[in-house]
Order: sequence, then C-alpha cells, then structure tokens
Amino acid sequence: MEALTLNKVIDPKFRDEIVQKMCFHVEEKKFDFNYCLSCGTCVAGCYFSDLLDEPHDPRQFMRKILLGLKDEVLNDRFVWLCNMCGRCTMHCPMDIPLANVVRTIRGQFGLTAPGRLQEVADTHMQVGNQMAVTTEDFVETIEWMEEELQEELGRPDLKIPIDVEGAEILFIPHPREIKYYPEDIKHWSKIFINAKLSWTLCSTAFDVTNFGLFNGRDDEAKKIMDFTVDACRRLGVKKVVMTECGHGYWAFKWGAKVWYKPGECPWPFLHLVEFMAELIKTGQIKVDKSKNPYTVTIHDPCNTVRKGGLVEEGRYILEHVAEKFVDMWPNREYNICCGGGGGALPMADPVKAARLKKGKLKADQMMATGAEICCAPCHNCYDQLNDINKTYDLGMKIKHLHHLVSEALIWDEE
Repeated sequence: MEALTLNKVIDPKFRDEIVQKMCFHVEEKKFDFNYCLSCGTCVAGCYFSDLLDEPHDPRQFMRKILLGLKDEVLNDRFVWLCNMCGRCTMHCPMDIPLANVVRTIRGQFGLTAPGRLQEVADTHMQVGNQMAVTTEDFVETIEWMEEELQEELGRPDLKIPIDVEGAEILFIPHPREIKYYPEDIKHWSKIFINAKLSWTLCSTAFDVTNFGLFNGRDDEAKKIMDFTVDACRRLGVKKVVMTECGHGYWAFKWGAKVWYKPGECPWPFLHLVEFMAELIKTGQIKVDKSKNPYTVTIHDPCNTVRKGGLVEEGRYILEHVAEKFVDMWPNREYNICCGGGGGALPMADPVKAARLKKGKLKADQMMATGAEICCAPCHNCYDQLNDINKTYDLGMKIKHLHHLVSEALIWDEE
C-alpha cells in the first residue's frame, strides 16, 4: 500500500464506529479490529485477489480501516467487488468476519450500490417481493401449474395449497419461479405431494430473497424478512422450508438471530436441499437414479455450504438420484465462489465485468469434471453459472437439485 502522507485524513474512531454499527448475535464473540494481525492469510484465501486488473486485496482493505482512512475505505471499489463469500474468514487465524465488515460499510455509512441492487430491495419492501409479482398473478400461476399436475398425474382432485392455516410447513419459493420458471412449481410440488406432507404456500409471502443482506441496511433486511415472519404467525405453521436460494437461506438463519429478539422468530428455517435429503434418508420419498442417466456435478454455494454448513446433503441427494456423480475440485467449504454472490448480479460495472472475469475460474472447474449437468442449489449461483456457461461456451445444462429429485420420484399406485 502507498506510504501514508500528511494530506490523508485520518479518523482514529472509524474502526470503533464500524463495530458499533455491526450486527452480532449472542453466540458470536466480541469483535475488535485489534485482532487483525495483517498477516495476509485473507489474501491467500481469496481466489480473486490477483485475478482482476485493479486491486482486490482484503488485507489492504483492512489496513485502511485500521489506519482510520475513512474516506478511502468508503470510496474503495472493494466494498462492492467483494462477494462476501467468507473464504477469507475461514482461513483467518483471528476469525475476522470480513463479510460482515463489508456489509456494514455498505449499509451504515450512506453508500448506495452501483446498478439496481437498492432498487430491488426497495421493490421488495414496497410490494412484498423483489419482482413485483401481484397476489393475483401468483395465485393464477399456481392454479395454472396445478391444472397441469392434475393432468400429468391423473389426479383431478390434486391441489397445490395456498394460505392453509394449521399446515405444518410453509414453503417459500423465489418469485422468479413464479414469473419466469413456472415449471419449477411443478417440480417442488411433486416432492411435497409424493411425500404426503402437510404444507402450504402463502399469497403474501412468496419471496425467499433478502437483498437487505447485500446492501447492509439491517432495518430494510428486517422489513423484508417480516413478510415471512408475519405469514408464519398468521398461518400457524411449525417450520419454514425454502427453495434453493443460498443468500435467502443465510438471511433467514442469521437474520433470525440478529434482526429479532429472542423468541420472536422461533421457527426452524430449512433449505430445500437439507429437507429433500432427509425425505430420502427417512424413506418418505423413494427415488430411482436410473431416471437421471447423466453425469452430474454440484456447485457449492458459499452461503449454504461455507456459512450454512450444508456440506454433504447435496452430494447425498445426487448419489441417490443420478446414475453418475462426480465432484469438483476443490469442493465443499473449500469451493471456488462462482463470483455471483454478495449482490453482484444486479450491480453495474465495474462489478458486472469483474463478475464474469471471476467466473472463468468456475468455468475451468466445471469443465474439468466432464459432467453433462451442473447442479446449483442457489438461484444467484444458478444465474451466474448460466452466464458462465454461455460466456465460456461450456455446453452444460444448469439445474437445481429439485429438478433431478422430482424426475427420480417413484410413485405408488394410489
């Protein structure tokens, strides 16, 4: 880093201001920037540190904070280029929560992301979902897919439940599944129907995403999560299962601890992948891997695997629903971030250009497997991997895990 000169404005209280504005929960130890050893382990852990044309150096970013260079930090592109994947913290000997530092600087110091990230969050707060899907459109789309399932399964009495009070499970989809990928509705509905579960959708809470996690504005993040929390209270459900969304899963799991008081958010929040794995393990659904005669690999989303701890569940599923599973290397918590996390997808340049450049590492990793299908148990990753697939002409198919599970289902005669 360039030598400190007299014309630089130093704010020695800047680091304390960041800590004061950071969200913590009782299970996390007290954080102090003095823990940082400036050892550079974070740089070694970041796959993108020497990939971009401009500096992408977490150690340098931390040094600016420690030196009190507030103006430089607030104008540093690293704030938005960082994917908040947590790879640096995993290696840090002092467990510096850099992703939390970055989101605090993003949201608590008057900054606004380049591109549409804030616009997406605003839309969600105003109408209940990030894509402004109306309740009428939601219900009509569900009924449309319900009719197709009735015909496909030969069950004219079949229902995709909406607003059923007292159901055990509230399922939270992604509004893109309603607006752009309605066939996904049939895939995950088949799984619930096959398992004979007590479940429901909600006409006022059908968005798993929470861009308040990315913009760092905790008041907005809580307003967004409130749509689901209010639905849980109103419908009297016992647990929440959410579609394959990495950041949505982490926002619910972490947000329940930091945005709510103890006891205000008591429901278990389950990712669809861990839920499907349990259904297979317990025999609640039976599957036939010969129905997916493909070579399949899996991408490990940072929010579900490294942060959320769902490491083996996706692999367990693929071992049971696909004829040949091959793993990427490195994998599990050592995965290479796809480059689409941290709110990068709706952001403008320089983030957009960096996102696709970062994706080359993942493209090489995917191709090395020789797989026909790459499963992405996360909507952000799904979009990024599709962009990578097109940009680098991989010729692969990108799917969610529930696509393969629904295809592999064994149906009883009744």
